Amino acid sequence: MIERLRALPGFEALDDEVLARIVARAPLRTVAPGQVVLAAGGVAETLFACIEGGLAGSDGSALPPVYDAPGLLFGLAAPRDGLAGPAGATLLAVAKPHVFTIAREFPEFVVSLMHRNGMPR
Repeated sequence: MIERLRALPGFEALDDEVLARIVARAPLRTVAPGQVVLAAGGVAETLFACIEGGLAGSDGSALPPVYDAPGLLFGLAAPRDGLAGPAGATLLAVAKPHVFTIAREFPEFVVSLMHRNGMPR
């Protein structure tokens, strides 16, 4: 799990010990193909790190594998539904308070996350 997480934007900036703590505190969610992860107009309360499968917008666009960082960090509403892709998705769900703790302790996490996910959204 740590190896997969390390390959994702933001998480690659963290060491094994920090990644292990994140994995221990964040539940895995399995999402069926086409299932809504975050509805349009909603503001993310969870940062989803896609470990398997993929995510897509309701308009068919690919979504980043770490979703929805800009919404969670800046309180922005999702512009479109975020859905599990055709193969579904396995997501590590990092709660907003944990994301802010990580960001405070490891600012390089946010810098990498925003740079690799392209800001603004």
